[in-house]
Amino acid sequence: MIITVTSFKGGVGKTTTAIHLAAYFQQFAPTLLVDGDAIRSATRWSQRGDGAGLPFKVVNHAQMVNHIRDYQHVVIDTEGNPSDDDFRDLAQNCDLLVIPAVPETVATDGLTFTLGKLHALNNERYRVLLTMVQPKPRTDGEQLRAMLIENGISVFAAEVPRLVAFEKAATDGVPVYAAKDARAERAWKSYQSAGKEITHHGKHTNKEREVRRLATTHEPARLTDGRNNHDRKATRKKQ
Repeated sequence: MIITVTSFKGGVGKTTTAIHLAAYFQQFAPTLLVDGDAIRSATRWSQRGDGAGLPFKVVNHAQMVNHIRDYQHVVIDTEGNPSDDDFRDLAQNCDLLVIPAVPETVATDGLTFTLGKLHALNNERYRVLLTMVQPKPRTDGEQLRAMLIENGISVFAAEVPRLVAFEKAATDGVPVYAAKDARAERAWKSYQSAGKEITHHGKHTNKEREVRRLATTHEPARLTDGRNNHDRKATRKKQ
């Protein structure tokens, strides 16, 4: 499965999302993280700290072609604000486009722009992931979710809370489940939930592909005279 994480707005948790989705899928099959961002945020994350680091391989976009065949899952962390051509290629060449969105006015402006681009491409293989969601009594996350659903926008049921644990994980160069923070488990569970939703989406997508394959390869039914094989054999014997 190819999962692309992108956004036209920076600071929405794009790299954090790419890293933790890769960490989730690495638990089940070899997973490659492609760092397509010129800032190389994912690469720098993997190089920090003295611990175990990230449990999957990180390569840049140019190196991807040399490695992709060895991995069952590929997660792509794109550059922020990609060009129209790059965005079209990214959207068309993945199984799912994950769009992180922070429930803040400035950030949702970027989300609106991204969704407009997808609408122009007639692409529905995407899902919005709410990130950096403030705890109650703030209701920004609930309001954005309601607005997206009302407008028919695909959105993850899972959402990622705003937690210091993610900052500690980035500093230590590890996934958040390995961060030394009391809320690390809660932070990790949010991406586990998102990963499970993607897995379900992948199974549904594979089923659709199989149906389309069968539809295109199935031989048309042959015309018959209404008799079954037994009747035809009996007729041939009489002759």
